Amino acid sequence: MRPEEFRKTVLPEARRLYAFAFRYLNSREDAEDVIQDVMTKLWETRDTLDRYQNIPAWATTVTRNMCIDRLRKHKLLRFDEYESAEVTKMPESGNGMMSESEEASALALKIIQEMDEPYRSAVMLRDVEGYSYEEAAEVLETNVNALRTSLSRARKYVREELNRIYSYGTGENRGTAQQIL
Repeated sequence: MRPEEFRKTVLPEARRLYAFAFRYLNSREDAEDVIQDVMTKLWETRDTLDRYQNIPAWATTVTRNMCIDRLRKHKLLRFDEYESAEVTKMPESGNGMMSESEEASALALKIIQEMDEPYRSAVMLRDVEGYSYEEAAEVLETNVNALRTSLSRARKYVREELNRIYSYGTGENRGTAQQIL
């Protein structure tokens, strides 16, 4: 791939890849580092990029893998200290209070971020990033049926965790978001 083609095909993907990495890592600095590494790797392998049918999907796969590597590295290096302010901050509405749907969304995202692979990636790609089943399956290097199974299990897990947190149907008072987190 010539440099002009690289600029037209790969560089425009950087913003989308950054958003994906940021959601995956919950850290602006880590996401920026990952995207820089991804772009460097893609540039160094630009001569072989033509063999991929969908270069943006390949770039997303590389980004996902680097995010996983970074998370593993942080886990090995005292993961308990790796808590981003973006994860612990809960979104607030204009009156200083979170609506119930904002609270549930923030909790669901936190649950997703703590999931194991491949469930985390499946939900992030399909439900958060809005990829089609085919695109997400290509990024995850799996088939659509396996993706659907992973999504089903991941969504069930999120539902069960939210039910557990909110204690639906038990008559117990639900805690505030700060108590839950």
